Amino acid sequence: MTSSTHINPSRASNFLASLIQQYVAANPRSASENERACRVMPAGNTRAVFVYQPFPLVMVAGSGCYLTSLDGIVYLDFVSEYFAGMFGHSHPAIKQALEEATTMGFNLGAPSSKEIELAESIISRFPSMDMVQFCTSGTEANTLAIAVGLNYSKRKKVLVFENGYHGNTLSFKTPNALRLPHEFVLAPYNDIAGTQKLLQPDVGVIIVEPMQGAGGMVPASYDFLLFLRKQATKFRAVLIFDEVVTARTHYHGLQGYHNIIPDMTTIGKFYGGGLPFGAYGGRREIMNTLDSRSINSLHHSGTWHNNIFTMSAGLAAVNLLSTENIDKANKLGQQLREGLDVIFNASRPDTVIVRGFGSLVGVHFMGPDSNTLRDAFYFFLLTRKIYIGHRGFLCLSIVHEKKHVRALLEAAKEFCRAALLLKPTL
Repeated sequence: MTSSTHINPSRASNFLASLIQQYVAANPRSASENERACRVMPAGNTRAVFVYQPFPLVMVAGSGCYLTSLDGIVYLDFVSEYFAGMFGHSHPAIKQALEEATTMGFNLGAPSSKEIELAESIISRFPSMDMVQFCTSGTEANTLAIAVGLNYSKRKKVLVFENGYHGNTLSFKTPNALRLPHEFVLAPYNDIAGTQKLLQPDVGVIIVEPMQGAGGMVPASYDFLLFLRKQATKFRAVLIFDEVVTARTHYHGLQGYHNIIPDMTTIGKFYGGGLPFGAYGGRREIMNTLDSRSINSLHHSGTWHNNIFTMSAGLAAVNLLSTENIDKANKLGQQLREGLDVIFNASRPDTVIVRGFGSLVGVHFMGPDSNTLRDAFYFFLLTRKIYIGHRGFLCLSIVHEKKHVRALLEAAKEFCRAALLLKPTL
């Protein structure tokens, strides 16, 4: 890649500085709220993904695929709550389910029919799930699935992958003192030969994202996933597919799309209708180790695992997650990826790599000025009243339409002209 592929670094920095100046001027109330937040929370919030300079936007309301900021600006939302917002904001069906839940009691301290119905609906979708257990987050689902898998295999080592993210305590993007103290074996993602070298009979669990979400929207190849399935069978290890993100891309998850069935699966986010939710399930003989009627069984419990709000929202969510709605979001995602690829690379190839699958899109700027251009892209889109993930993540929901994709593509083209990434004739 030659340096001529990229704009002059000082020009890129000046462009970004101008955009940030506009951002600060347009969002004084968000700035003030961030100052207040920093006095009581590290970096001013409880989600590190929101931390960027000079301060994050504060949102106060959402409807459909639009958000309203504290400063009164309405944005077209492509963050979609970082994969979780599959239904847009305040979807009428989920809102109705929650309103009905308020008449039933918030948490009954006992099993409910809604819990059983949601379990039946979920296991009918995922080929790997004979039985399921609920929890309150994708992180918790992965934590518990790994523990169950290690107990079943009677081993201690867990094969994980570089840049993988299975929750705050199971992140393998950078060194992480919050990481759980399992005996992890870190393998290269999508690399059969490299992973083969690290697979040993003492590995009890293999956990993989069929597409890395936080790791950059990088889909695993069919051959790589099939290799993991065969190796897990060979070594009698428990293969876990983390589909907390990817379950939104196919009615049966990416395991159904590829027809490669793991031993266990974790899900979360949108299957709780946008409320705190996680679940893990798998083969009956593995899940039966959680049958607390048996001596020496594992003990899975949690006060809010079957709360009426989440069970009600989850039942509304599974009805909304129809094949038709998933396919619609996927097609829009494909149109967005293809459109961005053409816009960014028509005249200057290798400036940007656009990745993803289905309704998920990742934009990756390349070269020495990549971080500057990534930030500039984010702040430029905000001037066009379009909100994306600061790191270049975009998610489509079932309420997005073609006009929303066209608006983002037009804004991307304007950005390329402004940043001199495209020739004046384009």
